[in-house]
Amino acid sequence: MPSKVYFMNDRANSLQESTPFKAVKVLRDAGLETHFKKGDTVGIKIHMGEYGNSLNLRPQWVGAIVEEVKRLGGKPVIVDCNTIVFSDYSSRTFTDDHLRSVSRHGFNEETLGCPIWICDGENGFDDVQVEVPNGVYLKHSFMGKKLLELDSVIVLTHFKGHPMGVYGGALKNVGIGMGSHRGKESTHYLNHHIYGIQNMTVNQEAAKAAAQGPKPTLLDRVIAGCPFDAFEMIDGEFVFHNEKCGKCAGCFSGALFAGILNLKPEITATWAPTIADAASGYINAIGKEKFIYVSYAMDISPWCDCVNFHDKPLVPNIGVFASKDPVAIDMACIEMAESKSGMQDSQATDFGFGEPNTERFTNVSSMAKVSQWAQINAGKYNGIGDT
Repeated sequence: MPSKVYFMNDRANSLQESTPFKAVKVLRDAGLETHFKKGDTVGIKIHMGEYGNSLNLRPQWVGAIVEEVKRLGGKPVIVDCNTIVFSDYSSRTFTDDHLRSVSRHGFNEETLGCPIWICDGENGFDDVQVEVPNGVYLKHSFMGKKLLELDSVIVLTHFKGHPMGVYGGALKNVGIGMGSHRGKESTHYLNHHIYGIQNMTVNQEAAKAAAQGPKPTLLDRVIAGCPFDAFEMIDGEFVFHNEKCGKCAGCFSGALFAGILNLKPEITATWAPTIADAASGYINAIGKEKFIYVSYAMDISPWCDCVNFHDKPLVPNIGVFASKDPVAIDMACIEMAESKSGMQDSQATDFGFGEPNTERFTNVSSMAKVSQWAQINAGKYNGIGDT
């Protein structure tokens, strides 16, 4: 039987229909009241956004769910894990920096009304290995250890595009967001002995182009931004010392997206399915029945909240969804977004995908033009949901 997904559109004519309370309403419809017991520790899994990106979830939206959990007798706590990225832009690699950065976005105990747990420790290595027996690519991954202390989980997601996952929804919020440093390394396939990041090749023409312009040039920033000193110029050539590579993906936003470095195409095909693989491992480790999902399909930007900027949304605001099925809620978000015309002067219309049902996440958001259905299909294959 198809899983139920509950929905409220983005319109409002009263306080009860205002944006923060839409999520509370659809969560009630989805069964939040019976989802946990009084006294339970209820994790609210969110992504609080990279500094410089302002289309992430709003603290008011999160706070409304915190208040509802308290009303029902639960003990709410905001949960996330550190990012893997070491770069000049990443502000969430270490817990102290992570908490300082998201506080500038308005996320702290005073504004939210509950503690924030960064669940993989100060450096991202406080984790546990979990098995992924039905994985498309992964057979195990690593999740933040403190997540296992939760009695129940509300996965609160900002739905948007994503350069690697193709779209960022509930599966990504779990599959990437609950992963420790090692978990994110696995999910991005960064350490694979054949296809991993250490096997990137250099495009010298692109490197020369990136060396032009006012100082510091893009190439200067790529070289200086690597904490492992894996890049340098030798006799006018850009050199990648792969034996020094820390496999953190910090160079992706500069060198990779500018074409200076090229990944093997096989790795880009794995990213969307491995997100679902990892999500299945983390969900089953905590307990599938302990999860409930709510997604804001608002400010649907082309790329994820992990980057330190945002572009104009691809489509108009849609509304808020809730379900006990991560695959079904992601499917509903994608289908509703696909049914809309693209926003004028957004990347959707810039690249010729302004008409409805043109698979714009595949064609606009994905850096490798991977199918937007790959993550959905992998989630179904893993047995964590249906459509």
